Amino acid sequence: MDVKYLSDDKGKITGVFIAIEDWEQLQKQYNISLTATGAPNAQLQNSLSTALAKAKLGAEEN
Repeated sequence: MDVKYLSDDKGKITGVFIAIEDWEQLQKQYNISLTATGAPNAQLQNSLSTALAKAKLGAEEN
């Protein structure tokens, strides 16, 4: 997974960019649905944080 970090003019990381194919895979793997009315924002953030942490670990192994 190719992860790109977005930062402001002071160098503070403000976001993460991943390819749409990777995003779609993460949605399937972690059952992420942006249209689900029952999925609270905190749950979505937690799922994305977990997925990103796993992606970083996988990248370090390669």
